[in-house]
Amino acid sequence: MKRSIDDIILPEDRDRRSIRKVSVDRSPRRKRPELVQEVEQDLPPRPPRSRRASSRLGLWIISIVSLLVLVFGFSFLFSGAKLVVTPKQRTVLVDAEFKAFKNPKVNELGYEIITIEREGTQDVTASGEEFVKEKSSGTIVVYNNYSTANQRLIKNTRFETPEGLIYRINESITVPGKQKENGVTVPGSIEVTVYADEVGEAYNIGLTDFTIPGFEGDPRYDDFYARSKTNMFGGFEGQKKVVSEADETKARDEIKEKLKTQLLKDVFSQKPEGFEIYEDGVFITFASLPDGENGDRVAVKEKAVLYGVLFERTKFAQFVAQNTIAGFEGGEVEILDPNTLTFSVLGKDQTEPWINEEFLFKLGGNAHIVWDFESDQLKNDLSGKSKDALQTVLTGYPSIDEAQIVLRPFWRQTFPDNIKDIKITTIIEK
Repeated sequence: MKRSIDDIILPEDRDRRSIRKVSVDRSPRRKRPELVQEVEQDLPPRPPRSRRASSRLGLWIISIVSLLVLVFGFSFLFSGAKLVVTPKQRTVLVDAEFKAFKNPKVNELGYEIITIEREGTQDVTASGEEFVKEKSSGTIVVYNNYSTANQRLIKNTRFETPEGLIYRINESITVPGKQKENGVTVPGSIEVTVYADEVGEAYNIGLTDFTIPGFEGDPRYDDFYARSKTNMFGGFEGQKKVVSEADETKARDEIKEKLKTQLLKDVFSQKPEGFEIYEDGVFITFASLPDGENGDRVAVKEKAVLYGVLFERTKFAQFVAQNTIAGFEGGEVEILDPNTLTFSVLGKDQTEPWINEEFLFKLGGNAHIVWDFESDQLKNDLSGKSKDALQTVLTGYPSIDEAQIVLRPFWRQTFPDNIKDIKITTIIEK
C-alpha cells in the first residue's frame, strides 16, 4: 500500500508544514577561490584586436558610400520624363462615291496633278521602202495670263511661230486661269503636243514662242501664248524604210507596256512628301513618234505621258473623317494606312483630270483615322511644370485620349526644363 507523505514527516515537525516557515539564506554566495582560478587557467588568452579587421570595415563603408554616390549620379545623369500618349483614333467603314475638284471650295476635296514623260524605241527589221509624208511634232506649254477664269481651246486650235509656221493641237484643252502665289501673279499653264500643219522637214525647228492667231484682234491675243518645251521633229517627205503593219503594231504594244511599267515605278517613287496617290488615279496617254532609220532596220518610237492624281494626305483624311464620323469637329487627322482603302475613278475612259476641273471616284474599305497633336508644343507646355499639371495641360489637346508619365529619377516631381529631356511615345491601337 502506497504511503502518504505524512508518513515520513518527523513528529516534531508536524506543526511546521507550511512553506512559509522555510527559511532562505539570501546572503550572496561566495565562489570558491580555487575553482575560479582553475577555470580561468583553462580559457585561452584573448588576442589583441586586429588592424586588418578595422581596415576591412573601413573599405566596406567606403564601397557602400561610393555605390550610393554612383546610384545618385546616374539617376541625375539619366534623368528626364517619358510621356506615353494615346491619341484619339477611330476605325470607320467607307463605302461611298465622292467628287474631287482641281480648284476646291470649302468642304470640297481638292487634287493636284503630277506629270511624267518617257519615250521608248525598238528596232524592227525593215520590210521595204516607200515614199512617205510625215508631219513634225513636239510639246509646247500654253499660258493664260489674261484672267483667273479657265480658257478652253478646241481641237485644231492653231499656234504660230514668229516665222509664220503653223502647228495645231489634235485634242481640246483647258488652260487654267492665272493665280497669285506669295503675292505674285502666276499665269495658268498646261502642256500639250502640237503637230505641224504640213509635212516636210521645214517644220523641224528648235525652241521658240507661239501666238494664237484665232485671238488676233481680241484682248486675249497678247495674254494667251505658248512656248516650246521640246524641239519640233519628225517632219519628212521622201523614200523611207518601212516595216510591216503587224511588226509595227507588235513593237508599239511592247514599247507601251515597258513604258507603262517604268512610269508606274516613277510616279510612286517621285510622289511628293505628304501626298497620296492611288494606282487607279493614274492615267497614261501614248503618242506614236516618227520612225527613224538604223541601217537596214527601222526605229519604232513611242511617247508616253503619265498624269497622276495627288491628294494632300492630311486634307484627304479630314475629308474622309468629315464624311464618315458623326459629329466630327475638325482637327488634323491622318489615315494610318491609306492602302486599306480601294480607290476607283468612275467612268475612267472618259475622264481627264489634268484637263477637266473635277471627277467622280468611289472609295471603299476600313480607314483607321488617327488625330494628330503637336508634340513639340506639348513638350513646351509641360517643361518645368509639376507632374500634377499634366491633366490640366491635356485639356488643351482634345486630340489626345490619355497620357501616362514616367519621371526619372523616381523621386522627381516636375518635368525637366529642357524639352530635349522629355520623350514622347505614341500608342496606336490596332
